[in-house]
Amino acid sequence: MSPFKKTTKIKTQIERKKPKEKRNTNPTGKVYMPQGKNFSIKHKSKRKFSLFKKQNNKFNVKRRKKRNFSKIFFYTLLVLAFAGLFYISVLSIIRTRNGSTKEDANVEYVVGLNDIPSYPNSDFIFKNNIKEISVANFLATGNSAYRLPLGTTTQEAYKYYQEILPELGWEHVLSVEVGSEEMKEGEYWVKGTNGLRIYSKFNDLWYETLTLEEATTGLRARVVEETERELLLVGEDFQELLPDFPWILRVPKEYIISYSASSYKDFRTVEFRKIGSSDIVSVVPIGAVGDVLDNYLQEYCDLLNTTGEGEEEEKGGNWTISNTILATTSYGSALRGSITNGPEDHDIAVVSNSYNGVVYVIDANTPKDPFLDYLFDNMEPANIQR
Repeated sequence: MSPFKKTTKIKTQIERKKPKEKRNTNPTGKVYMPQGKNFSIKHKSKRKFSLFKKQNNKFNVKRRKKRNFSKIFFYTLLVLAFAGLFYISVLSIIRTRNGSTKEDANVEYVVGLNDIPSYPNSDFIFKNNIKEISVANFLATGNSAYRLPLGTTTQEAYKYYQEILPELGWEHVLSVEVGSEEMKEGEYWVKGTNGLRIYSKFNDLWYETLTLEEATTGLRARVVEETERELLLVGEDFQELLPDFPWILRVPKEYIISYSASSYKDFRTVEFRKIGSSDIVSVVPIGAVGDVLDNYLQEYCDLLNTTGEGEEEEKGGNWTISNTILATTSYGSALRGSITNGPEDHDIAVVSNSYNGVVYVIDANTPKDPFLDYLFDNMEPANIQR
């Protein structure tokens, strides 16, 4: 064997014994995780996810409970609100039908007419003079008067009674407009054998009890009577009062007008004597405006008792007030009534003159003299524009 072959053989054996170098399969130096399942890592990851899920579930449960509670509370309130509204509505209807509402409990009735409710928030005009005889007589004859609230019209008051009176058994029979020549203006009602008139005067609301016939005819008979009296007293021939006299009046020719001094300052008395009769109507100044009208009438009686009446009367009479009743004219409140001196009776009226601020007594020596009614209806203060 040649030495070359031997050397080659030894070298070959050495090479075989030398371990093989590992090949660098990752020349970039990056580390890759094995693709196989790593149970330990998966276990840790599962534990973390499981813990978070449990916490999240607890939060969700609380939040759901909160939501459910809010919904329940909201719907409960809604049901209670509807139930409350329904209860109030039913209660209101029942109270209205039974007439037991709070408003009904506080309803006020017209003074002198106990079965007629007064218009809400209206005031009895004569509440400060209710103790006066004239007011008492005014109420006793079935009359009353109320001042409407500020801004309220008469038509609104009429509408109120159109709604409320039928419930009290009243039947509406007539509506008469202002200016009617056949009937007195106002709203007319009947209940059984009773009649009622509600009308406006001086923008206030007035009440008058009537008979059944008067209500159904709209006081036609009263209008006819007034018309006949005016036609009888006022013709084509008439005379005027003196230009400087504080009253304006057209006087029929069959009356003689005379003036005389009065006991009140320098004011004059005027007297109307019907030709061919002893009927006399006097208009006498008695005092300054500002006192109760009944007091002026008492002063007038005292004056008659002191001075006597007329030329043939003796001093020291015994004139007293028989009765008085509140009345109204086209220019303000007044008084009607009568006075007596033993067997002698006079019809009277007390009126105030806004022109000179003086109260006058109209005295008719004959009871039911139509000329007194004519004076009361037609005589006006001198400052009223025609």
